[in-house]
Amino acid sequence: MGKNSMIRVVVDPGCPAGVPETVEAMPGLDVVLAPDRDAVAAELAAGAEVLVTSYWRDDFLTQNLRWVAGNGAGTEQYPLEQFRRNGIELTTAHGVHAACVAEHAFGLLLGVTRAIGLAGRNAVTHSWAPTTTDELGGKKMGIIGLGRVGEEVARRAIAWDMEVAGLKRTPARYEGCVSVVRGPDALHELCRWADVLMITAPATDETRGLIGTEELALLGAGWLVNVGRGPLVDSDALLVALRDGALRGAGIDVTDPEPLPQDSPLWDRPDLVITPHIAGDGPNFAPRWARIFERNLHAYAGGGNWQNRFEHVGPGADA
Repeated sequence: MGKNSMIRVVVDPGCPAGVPETVEAMPGLDVVLAPDRDAVAAELAAGAEVLVTSYWRDDFLTQNLRWVAGNGAGTEQYPLEQFRRNGIELTTAHGVHAACVAEHAFGLLLGVTRAIGLAGRNAVTHSWAPTTTDELGGKKMGIIGLGRVGEEVARRAIAWDMEVAGLKRTPARYEGCVSVVRGPDALHELCRWADVLMITAPATDETRGLIGTEELALLGAGWLVNVGRGPLVDSDALLVALRDGALRGAGIDVTDPEPLPQDSPLWDRPDLVITPHIAGDGPNFAPRWARIFERNLHAYAGGGNWQNRFEHVGPGADA
């Protein structure tokens, strides 16, 4: 990249609302708003050096690509080892949507504990069918993943008079509002203790299938909410726990696979609230993300430090 050359940026069509327009309005950039992902691949092959996305396809990896500016918090979809070998920078939206995701997590939780999801189903058939609900005050919430999202969830839970404990990959480094924080080896103890199991962790090789038959049995007559990543929960085990086990209900914004197939029996569970991976969407996402992107543009041009730069140092950190 020459000193006076325009930085060619291609923007994936799946970016959150406001992101394409924000990037397009920035000075000093040659921006292409790709209409589809074949066009993304074509633009990268033609020389675009920066990709704005949270999605990945193998044909996005080109000789010209130098920076992937992610608008999601996760990194599991990217070929990280190839990025390292090719010198491709990866930045994320880590922390940008923490408050928004925390609000959504409570929306899912209320949807099942207050039977709001079931009432929505009944409304379709004009059925007035009062049912038993529960209260969150005084309940115990176990949070898996005490990163920025988990911390925002914890603050809200404490304000709602809930008792909170959590797991973090590096508990000794935790500085937040939760008084009881343990490492991953305390997972079963946390499941046994909790009334509500809240998942806010990222997907890594270590966390895939983290919550399965045994963990759901330990949770027993509790509630599960997943706003982390779909692969953390065994979908078949979740179905069995809702259908045949003691689990009282679940709210999930992420699934495995994703999108959830139309013929999945999970759709038909009246004790399950499903949203289509929208927890991070909100009107304030684009301006918050743009501040990170602008700072990283300076770093890309050699003028400052990177923010939310992915470091190739091993398994993923907490969300």
